[in-house]
Amino acid sequence: MSENMRLIRMDEELDIEEEPCSPSECANAFVHSFGHSLVQGPIDGVTEVVNTVAGKQVIPKVEVVKRPERAEFGKAKWQAQQVGSGAGIVACLMVVAGLLSRRR
Repeated sequence: MSENMRLIRMDEELDIEEEPCSPSECANAFVHSFGHSLVQGPIDGVTEVVNTVAGKQVIPKVEVVKRPERAEFGKAKWQAQQVGSGAGIVACLMVVAGLLSRRR
């Protein structure tokens, strides 16, 4: 093992101080991830499918909502991003289901 690595017993407490995520910062991370999954995800998906089927770039890269900056794994901001992203995907699926059910 390198000198920076060491084995940690399962019952050993780690002395890692987590910087707290303020409520507004966590809410911002949630909303940004939600918006990215709800808006940008379908745009990227359609663009990828069309360009792959065509065999060339028919639709250029369109960025309506920028990708959220990566938060450190396991931190409060990361958790807010994960929940926001999941909620955005569920909302997107609900919109698609609503549109498909109207066609019947």
